[in-house]
Amino acid sequence: MQKSIHVDCPTYLELGLKNGEVYTINGKELNRDGVKHVIDYLGQEVNVKADDVLSKIHSLKQADGAVTLKLYDGMVSAV
Repeated sequence: MQKSIHVDCPTYLELGLKNGEVYTINGKELNRDGVKHVIDYLGQEVNVKADDVLSKIHSLKQADGAVTLKLYDGMVSAV
């Protein structure tokens, strides 16, 4: 069984957007399931879920381009 991991440093994600949907994470192109899986995996160390990240992206109301997010201690913020 894997132990719970917690780190004291933030995780940064650069998300590429196309038509309001995330299609790249740190330059790597992924399908919808892949995006959710990778965000969940990277967010587990900082207690952030993919749904939290995707909600933050939709609240920014940016359709195209790139967004950098900081994930830390259960919170998601735009940089």
